[in-house]
Amino acid sequence: MLRMAVGHSDDIDLEAALGDVFRQCDQALRGATPQAGLLLASWELDHEALLRAINERYPGIELAGSTTAGEMSSVLGFREDSVALTLFASDTVDITAGLGRDLRADPVAAARRAVEQARGRTTLPPSLCIAMSTIGGVEAGIILDALRAALGPGIPILGGGAAPRDPAGEPDGETSREFVGDELARDALAVLLFSGPLAFSYGVETGWRGVGPLATVTRAEGARVLEIDGRAATAFYEHYLRTDQAPIANPLAVFEPGRTGRFYLRTPVAFDLEAGAVSFFGAVPEGATVQITVAATEQVYDGARASMTAALAGFPADSRPDGALLFSCATRKFLLGTRAGREIDLVRDVLGESVPVGGFYCMGEIAPMSAPDLTRFHNATLVSLLLGARAT
Repeated sequence: MLRMAVGHSDDIDLEAALGDVFRQCDQALRGATPQAGLLLASWELDHEALLRAINERYPGIELAGSTTAGEMSSVLGFREDSVALTLFASDTVDITAGLGRDLRADPVAAARRAVEQARGRTTLPPSLCIAMSTIGGVEAGIILDALRAALGPGIPILGGGAAPRDPAGEPDGETSREFVGDELARDALAVLLFSGPLAFSYGVETGWRGVGPLATVTRAEGARVLEIDGRAATAFYEHYLRTDQAPIANPLAVFEPGRTGRFYLRTPVAFDLEAGAVSFFGAVPEGATVQITVAATEQVYDGARASMTAALAGFPADSRPDGALLFSCATRKFLLGTRAGREIDLVRDVLGESVPVGGFYCMGEIAPMSAPDLTRFHNATLVSLLLGARAT
């Protein structure tokens, strides 16, 4: 059995908000005792008070989470400046939390500590890792490589980047916060590890489509691309979009090697016209095949539908989903503006109203591409994750 319960409130009074959240969760749990929780909270809240209240309400709970750029749930839909708590109860699956601090100084050690802490409280083999991390101080790909090494082969990693106070103005994520147990951390990695007979599936879609010819990154330094097809990266963008400013609505598709049809997105965040360089929110490998992308609002919505459709199609046929988690990009929220709430509505149209949903807008998304060990850091993407107990 796996039971997922969601509580969500945007009441401006924290005590009243928590009262709403706890009532909603307890009603959905139907007497089951939660063993783990995912806490998603806006920057405006008192995080220490939140952690204290949740741990008092549910003693011994394995709690993990982060600050967000917006919260989503099947209770309220999309909200900003709110608190959303997802609780898990199971008699077959272990769900444990771990925290790795000092991520910038030593991401390998931080990932190892987080995984060791989570694995140290279960004897079951790990099945899935949900990760929430400070993004910007250290390249996301380095964090994911460290997590893969700590987890071992075959364990999918999904999740998203914790949001700082000002998502548009803090490329280093300095003010983002991570939660594990009763600890409030910064510059950290929080994980929620599912171990044992878990049924799950995921969809990773964007809605953006490539336009123009394919090109090759001929010079790059991490997230800073200097040349594409032997000319300045800014000139590459200027040729197709006639712009001298970073067009966040036109991410760069970075194609998987040997998999021409599969790509992840990189959002341009700054142009350096003097150097001819374009900085992206995430590394772009030198030698990668790339293409400019476009998407109208309806195509972004199509990506939301496609993400949940893919997750449903991949769910084990002998099990049923007991809950869903969504990790959507702050870029999508920014571009959709007042229509951002339509994303979760569309996902629920595909999923159905009976399955509880929790999720958040994050600073980049984490999900595998075409194989469990091929976890990538994504931009402008919606990741849908379905969870259930494996049939016995």
